[in-house]
Parts: sequence; C-alpha cells; structure tokens
Amino acid sequence: MSVVGPEPPGHDSRDREIDDHASIHSALISRSDEGEDGQPRPRPQRKGPYLTPLNCLALVIGLQIGSGIFSAPSLIAREVGSPAEALGVFVTAGLLVWTGAASFVELGLLVPSNGGIQEYLRASWGDFIGHLFPWIWVGVVKPAGNAAISNIFADYLLRAFRSSDTTSPWMTKTVALGCIVVLTLINCLGATAGAKAANIFMVLKLAALGSIIIAGFATYVLGYGNGVPTSDSGWFGQEQLSLGESDVWKSLGNVSTAVFAALFCYGGWETAGFFAGDMKSPAKDLPRVINGAMMLVIIGFFLMNLSLYVCLPLDVIRESNTVAVEFANRTVGPLGGLIFTVIVAISAMGAVNANMFGIAKLCVAAAQRAYFPPILANLHCNTARDEPHYLRRSVIWPFQLPVLAFAKLTRRLRWERSVPVFALLLNGILTSLFITVGSLTGLITLIEIIKSSCYMMSVLGIFILRRRADKQMPTGSHPTLKTYRTWIGNPIIFASVSGMLVIRGTISAPLQGPVILFIGVIALAVLYRRLGSPAFELPPRV
Repeated sequence: MSVVGPEPPGHDSRDREIDDHASIHSALISRSDEGEDGQPRPRPQRKGPYLTPLNCLALVIGLQIGSGIFSAPSLIAREVGSPAEALGVFVTAGLLVWTGAASFVELGLLVPSNGGIQEYLRASWGDFIGHLFPWIWVGVVKPAGNAAISNIFADYLLRAFRSSDTTSPWMTKTVALGCIVVLTLINCLGATAGAKAANIFMVLKLAALGSIIIAGFATYVLGYGNGVPTSDSGWFGQEQLSLGESDVWKSLGNVSTAVFAALFCYGGWETAGFFAGDMKSPAKDLPRVINGAMMLVIIGFFLMNLSLYVCLPLDVIRESNTVAVEFANRTVGPLGGLIFTVIVAISAMGAVNANMFGIAKLCVAAAQRAYFPPILANLHCNTARDEPHYLRRSVIWPFQLPVLAFAKLTRRLRWERSVPVFALLLNGILTSLFITVGSLTGLITLIEIIKSSCYMMSVLGIFILRRRADKQMPTGSHPTLKTYRTWIGNPIIFASVSGMLVIRGTISAPLQGPVILFIGVIALAVLYRRLGSPAFELPPRV
C-alpha cells in the first residue's frame, strides 16, 4: 500500500503560482511579505506527492526515538543523585516539550508552509530574524545534532563486533562518516525516499523500546533485577545533608545539564513544521502528528527508564556508554545484547535520516525566501539548459569544473524528480565536519542552548500573530484560531523555562557563550554580503 498521496496534476515543473493549500492568511503576513500592491507575494507551487499522517508521524517519532534515549540515561544518571530524580527529569522534560509542541501546533496552522521555525520567526518577528534562523539551524544545530547521533550509531555498531568498549576514536568517527554518506545517498534517490525509509526505522525503534519495557517488567515480576529493588538506597537514594548556597547552585547546574540531555532525547518534535506544507490537510493532520508523537514518546521513555533502573544498579548506568546493551546482556544474554546493539544502531541511523529529510525541506524553504542561494531549492534557473551559464557566473574558477560535473551527474534527480541534492550535500559536508572535530557532551550542550533560544522566540511569536489576526477579525473568529487555539499558559511556561535553561546552560558551560556570539556575528556578515551577491538572485520569470 502506498504511503504517499497522489501527485497533483497539471503543474509545470517550474511553475511559481500561489499554493492555495499552504497559503498564509494576510493578517499573519509581515510587511516584508507584501508586494507593491499590498497583497501577499506569491510563493512557489508545492510539487511532488503529499506526505501522509503516517509519513509525518514516522519522521517525528523517528527523531525522538533516536539514539538519545539509548545513550542519555547514563549522561543524566551522572548528574542526579537518585533513580527517582532521573525519572523526574525525563517526565519534566517531556511535559516541558509538550507545552512547546502544543504551541507549535497553533504556529503551524497559522503559518502552514514548509520551513517550520523559520516561517514562524519570519511571520512574527520579521524577515531579518527569519533570515538568521536557517543559517544557524542549517549551519550549526542540525549538523551538530547529526554528528552526535552518528557517533552514537558508530559506538553501538562497533560494540556489535567488539567485546570491549575500548575503541579508537578515529574508528568511531570513520563509521559515523560512513553513516552520513549512506543516508545522503538514500535521500538523493527521490523526494520522498527519506520519508518512506522513516516508516521502516519507526517500526524497528518501537520494537526496541517495547522490548526493553517488556523485558524490564518480566525481570521485576520474576525478581531477577539487580537495580532499585535490591539496592539499599531505593528510588530516592541516601538522605543528603543540608546544602550550602554554592552546593545548591552546583546542584541546579547539574540538574540543568541533565534536563538538556533529556531534551536532546525528545528532540524532533518540532520537525513536523518543516514539512507542514507537504501535508494534504495540515489543520487535521498537524495536531494529530505532534500530540500523538508526544504522548507515545513520553510514556515510552518513562517506562523504558523505569525498566533500566529496575534491572541495573545506578553505578552501572552511570558508567556504561551503551546502557541498552548492558541491559540486554543482563536480562536476555549475550545474543540479546548483540540484537539490541544492532537495533539501537539502526535507530540512531533512522534519527539521522529524519534529520536529513527535515533539513533539506528547510533549505528549500529558505532558498524560496532568498535567504539561501536558490540552487539549494533548484530555483536558480528556469530550465536545465541555463544551469551551466549560471554556475560559471556564480562559482569561483577553481571549483567550476567539479561543480559543473556534479551538476550534470545529478541533473535528472534535481530537474525531473525535484530532489534537493545540493541541500543534502551541504548538510552532509557540515555534519562530516562536526563529526571530525566535535565531542558528544560539548555538541549536546551547544545544540540545546541554541535550540532553546529559537524555541523561546518562536512560541512568543504566538502573541504577535494572535494580535495581528484579531486586528483583521473579531477576537477568536479567525478561521485558524477557531480550528485550534492552545492554552495561553503553554507558550508562557515553555518560553520561561527555555529562557532559564539558556541562561543556566551558558553559565555552566562558559565556552558556549562566545561560540554562539561568533555564530551570530558570522550570520550577520553573511546577511550583509548576500544582499549584493548574484548567487542569491532568483531568475526572472519566463
């Protein structure tokens, strides 16, 4: 049975008419989106098959049940004092994420086009902020996230073939680079190849998560667990002495670091916004996808961690980098450990695949806004015959020959099948760079600080968009707000906690602050330079 909808008939491959399905209500469009006549500017017509709710749910769950949940328990256990505290961190992080996800549902319906956070920021804060986001997201956040997940994939895959944890770091990096190459090629096979692959990955991930929960429950019933039931400290650990002011501040820093690790596990809930414009019925499908994914994932993560602490001592969880494999070895045996190792590795691979698919959609949306070079969305020329001239004009001479050769090799994929090959290649190159030079803990902290900042700005934009809609129509009568309106506390809670996490995370990791500032300066420089660059000019209509 096909998992994608039919191809919309009657559209030329270079058509630039308005997409009625994903059009934005005029009340929600900032002045930067208005033409000289005051009417909204037309956006490029959506091409290719629609994504079904199953595709979208698989992509979101594919990211959330990725490698993080199989590796973060050890990172969190090192920062907390008891199993109950670790479980509380997971539940708290999940509920926090859900307040943001509920807010993003309304944003996705108010601004129902591909691009997700980019479009939310642009519609609420203006074109300038909208331009900065994709450069930071595509240039740092997602490549760094893919690098972290790819390293976890390599750790688990190598564990399947090596009995010890002593593996050369460069061997791990080499395997991680191979993962990026393979998934880039898969996503280049077609515009929805990554989405179809996500369905398969989702089944494997749910199987891995469910098997850990079932094995943990059976172990507890049979009384074979070596975790909390047999420990002297129990779920809440030993009683601690009263803490001084410095100890309280240090404890808060440890908890914030643990929350960052838990948020990394839940990462992916915002991905639905990147391809909302490819949904056949966003008003119906987007709430189902985001809320359904959050409910399944929070329950699954809690039960999985409960199983881990029932079966494994806290010290073992803290020390093991492959805690799921340790769990399987102790509950099922060496063969089960091998099976779990392969499944977790495949789960991590599925998370990278979902990331690649989403980031390619963001690159296309950014290029359509002229934030990125139009070649990333294959909008740089009106016909394939014009492409060699464009590349000779835009690419500096040392790189012209290889770029022209690559463009010729991928011409059919890009012009006939609408595959964003150059966007996928850019993501692959940047991810490979982070794999080569980055470390897991440093990458996670940097990613979550930047993501929390972007999330906070996005959800605060709800109030701007609501006010803009109310100016056009009586309060609450706007069609989108009548369909879905999130509780006012959701964006307030999410924005407040995100702001506190950013401040505390920057203080606890002082090197990340200058890095983020440097990224912002580079983004501003790119913004200034791109205004006069011919590579960012869309071709004239024909």
